[in-house]
Amino acid sequence: MEMDLQNLIDKIKKEGVQEGESQAGDIVAKARLEADDIVKAAERERANIVKAAHAEAEKLKTNAEMALKQSARDVLLGLRERVKEFFDRILKDKVSEQLSQELLKEAILKAVEVFSKGPEVDIEVVVSKADGEKLKKTLFASLAKEAQEKVILKSSPAINKGFRIGEKGKNSYLDFTDEAITEAFKSYLNPKLVDMLDLKV
Repeated sequence: MEMDLQNLIDKIKKEGVQEGESQAGDIVAKARLEADDIVKAAERERANIVKAAHAEAEKLKTNAEMALKQSARDVLLGLRERVKEFFDRILKDKVSEQLSQELLKEAILKAVEVFSKGPEVDIEVVVSKADGEKLKKTLFASLAKEAQEKVILKSSPAINKGFRIGEKGKNSYLDFTDEAITEAFKSYLNPKLVDMLDLKV
């Protein structure tokens, strides 16, 4: 009887140990699987973080390059505009310099001559205040007597140099002021200047 009891105890111990070992093995296997899943998830997360960081770095690089190009373009456009303004100012100064009293008188005489070939009308010539005073004597002295009666010389603060000529009382006129001549030159020269300054960014 004592022997049977001992065998029973040994059997229970053995089965308990085996059950414990089996459960421990399952727990270890499960823990390993979970650890593998955690490691894989961490690796995926790390890969996603690295990928996102690379994408952000590329985006920042692209944005920086675009900003740099835009800044360079703005600088060049500003420079081109300043060169154009400088060119326009020099051009106007040179045109004004060339419109001397003698040249002005000759140009007005020629314009009056052309107008006189058309229908008989009163011709109005508008000059600057400064030129008006000087031209009164020299211009009329050079005009034929018939033309003197048809030409009206007026001065305007709106004119700096040069003159406008047209039929009296009409709003249309030919513009030979420094402003108009400069604009005519600019319409021809500015596209060429822009081409010269068309620097690629």
